[in-house]
Amino acid sequence: MNRILKNIEFKYFPIIALIAYVPFHLLEEALNNFPYWMSTHYNLPVVLSYPHWLINNSYFFITLLVGLVIFLKDKIRFLSFGVGILIWIFLNSMEHIAFSVIDLKAAPGIYTALIFLCISLLGFAKLFIDNSINTKLILRSIIVGIGYWIIPIVMILLTGNYWVQVFPVTD
Repeated sequence: MNRILKNIEFKYFPIIALIAYVPFHLLEEALNNFPYWMSTHYNLPVVLSYPHWLINNSYFFITLLVGLVIFLKDKIRFLSFGVGILIWIFLNSMEHIAFSVIDLKAAPGIYTALIFLCISLLGFAKLFIDNSINTKLILRSIIVGIGYWIIPIVMILLTGNYWVQVFPVTD
């Protein structure tokens, strides 16, 4: 495994993460009624319509994509933006895995969440093999990874009432 990881550039891990997210993870969630699942598990006042849910996911995707572009502009100086994507997919995978364990049944998105987990672990293994891991990188990457959650959630909260009016849930 070390030999294989040594020959793969780290930049491919965040890229593959975004490819796994859109369309595969979102498709798996959509096919398994993630908006309803999310509403019941997070006690939301309404079940989001699919357009509204996809708009919310676009906030995550755009934020992650901007981070990827920043990382690819200078893969050394902005490595934390690439590693932050791995932290984001790791946290996303943990949400699906934890709820699957708690509910004793597969949460929507669990299968691609397992792929997320593999991508993040392999990406971290690559960094370890390359001796790129250090405290400063980890701390910066955690901050960036948390930012990849906070920025979209703020956008979701700021625009949510508007999207509920534009795309009401129909039974």
